[in-house]
Amino acid sequence: MKFIQYNLTGDVVEEYSTDISKWTTYPLGEKVRITTNTGEEYVGFWNIFIMDHQLPTEIKVGRYDLDEETGKLRSNKDIADYVPLKEIAKVEVILHSNPRWGTRATNKFSFERKH
Repeated sequence: MKFIQYNLTGDVVEEYSTDISKWTTYPLGEKVRITTNTGEEYVGFWNIFIMDHQLPTEIKVGRYDLDEETGKLRSNKDIADYVPLKEIAKVEVILHSNPRWGTRATNKFSFERKH
């Protein structure tokens, strides 16, 4: 499985290919783009806590019920996709991409402008 971690402006911070059980950290709460072996993509926030490398059978990718134009929540509904772990070919992560760290709320996998 390929793992690519970007900073907020899109520069690659870390990139490697290894089994998920060998990752040193997991992107809990971070924006992710997961690509399956068939090329299907899932974008949202990594919403599964993995402790002591006890891997689940699927990864929960959550999204906001959000008006993308205004950035305002429509509701507090939990919108999620569940991606079978065995079908994942690539995981891309944007560090510090959760709005609680001061970034704009969006469901898009996008980078901040470079200054």
